[in-house]
Amino acid sequence: MTVDVGGAFLHADIKLAGGELVHVELDEIMARFLLELDPSYQRYRTRRGTILVELDRALYGTIQAARCWYDLLSKELKGWGYKANQYDPCVFNKTSRGGEQCTIVLHVDDMMVSCVDESALEDLSRSLRSRFGDDKVTEHRGQVLDFLAMTFDFTVPGEARVTMRRLVDDILEGCGVERSYATPAIDQLFDVRDALKLGVTEGDYFRTYVAKLLFVAKRVKPEMLAAVAFLTTRTVAPDEDDLGKLRRALGYLLGDRERGIVLRIGDQPCVRAYVDAAYGVHTSSGRSHSGCATVVGAAGPSHVKSSKQKIVTKSSTEAELVASSDYASHALWVRNFLRGQGYETGPVVLYQDNMSAMALMKRGGPASERSRHIDIRQFWVKERVDAGEMVVRHLPTALMFANIMTKPLQGQQFVAERAMLTNWP
Repeated sequence: MTVDVGGAFLHADIKLAGGELVHVELDEIMARFLLELDPSYQRYRTRRGTILVELDRALYGTIQAARCWYDLLSKELKGWGYKANQYDPCVFNKTSRGGEQCTIVLHVDDMMVSCVDESALEDLSRSLRSRFGDDKVTEHRGQVLDFLAMTFDFTVPGEARVTMRRLVDDILEGCGVERSYATPAIDQLFDVRDALKLGVTEGDYFRTYVAKLLFVAKRVKPEMLAAVAFLTTRTVAPDEDDLGKLRRALGYLLGDRERGIVLRIGDQPCVRAYVDAAYGVHTSSGRSHSGCATVVGAAGPSHVKSSKQKIVTKSSTEAELVASSDYASHALWVRNFLRGQGYETGPVVLYQDNMSAMALMKRGGPASERSRHIDIRQFWVKERVDAGEMVVRHLPTALMFANIMTKPLQGQQFVAERAMLTNWP
């Protein structure tokens, strides 16, 4: 079930957020609306036609609003018997009357609720309507649900198929790109040359569509992340080359709008992290690029990341070590989150295809003159291994699908790694 509470913030008392008064200046148009409702406010109107007001309720756009709403809703949920996951305060759980766990995921004023006992959904619906009003609560139930611009299809037991067809169609309708491509990036993706800078209009177009592609790629198009991650680094002063690379990415989306990801849990919710790095591919800075994916259960990425590394490394081994160190903490958080949900997952399995990097992780420190310069903090993975929280295993390069998020692949290699990463049939 998905639930939306209309005008959610306006239910919350903003004065409860630390006790400070919050003032807002209504512009001339809003002031005119207020005076039409209540002419007595005329005496507060300024020479500029505005009115300064003190807020009683959380107003959209104010800094405190989201926190006020969360405090109100979480208090109500706890009063109805729900408990927050200690590793994610926006996830709440409760045991239903039938003995099943009911889970609520919050995103501002939107909720997704899941339970095999439908009476738990009925109870929550009644509670929300009683507290916030029948006319304010909108809900949808079924095995295919829209949530945060994503469509979740639960029709296959043990699977969740996630797509964003409506948003993708909206992006393509306004972008002006008509030619489709089989891959999202050219081989020279990371190359930067002194090309002509874009004007104001084209620059705004570039930033708008890079942001839209990032939203889609992080959720259902992880195979595009290497291209999109590079484009995000070019938003300050994009040039004609960057615009061409953006149009290439949009062209790929045009030819592949149906594809998404398939999450499959399998027998148990084990946590596996796939980490890879491409050494020195950013020619302008000499930095490497990391690609990482977390899989919960059998297949399908629950989290993906593609980014330029923050430091310059001196070897492919060091680049792989940095990528593993940077991403391992997220995989450990996923394990802790699942434990907070009541699942025993065992240690995180971190996959690497670089034997030298694995040797350094196992050693927990520099092994020679060539690795002595490496910052000791990059070796903290060994502490997690020693604590039994993580194991590091070798994965053949041909199966390391995180590679697709480190460089612009082409042809059959792109197709094969895309299939492994997204689990899309």
